[in-house]
Amino acid sequence: MNVRQVLLRGGAGAGGTVLLAGAMWLHSVRPEVRAGELDPIRTDGTVGEKVTTRDFSVRVDGVDAARSLQSGFSIGGARPVGTDGVYLVVRLSATAGHEPLQLASAELETPGGYTFKGGPRTAAASLNQPTLQPMIWTSTKLVFELPKDRVEGAHLVVGTGGLLPQLSSAADIDLKLNRDRAAKLVQSATERYQVRTETS
Repeated sequence: MNVRQVLLRGGAGAGGTVLLAGAMWLHSVRPEVRAGELDPIRTDGTVGEKVTTRDFSVRVDGVDAARSLQSGFSIGGARPVGTDGVYLVVRLSATAGHEPLQLASAELETPGGYTFKGGPRTAAASLNQPTLQPMIWTSTKLVFELPKDRVEGAHLVVGTGGLLPQLSSAADIDLKLNRDRAAKLVQSATERYQVRTETS
């Protein structure tokens, strides 16, 4: 083996080592997509006040509690849909900013990291969400089922959703349900709450 072959093999080995080290470094510093970075842009507010986002404005007018839901369009006296927990019915009004849209995402977030969405049982008794028009306020309701001990501290997160949630907007509304208010709300929960017929 001559000197030239030794230098070629040594150079190839050194080059391979440098490439491997570079690949390992790139792997360690690669861009990571964290869940929080995909969340929509939130605008905070509280119950009773107008919360204006880039795409829409919304106001929570009140919160009701129910032990069971009764469909407003039942034929033949359909049985009410009960729960071991409680149904929270959020009454709200909303308007689009510049073009028609729907509030495609709505959930309740509670302390401890719990999130609740309207499920199959609430869908049977809840309203179809209207298309919001600019400068016209529209009233609707959102129904959530959750354990009674998760009512305290709940807040509503409602938004436009979409394929790129990080580019959408959402309103994060504190429902002002401290311990006393949450307890009173649960204790006063009604039976056979008719979501469709009680819209305002």
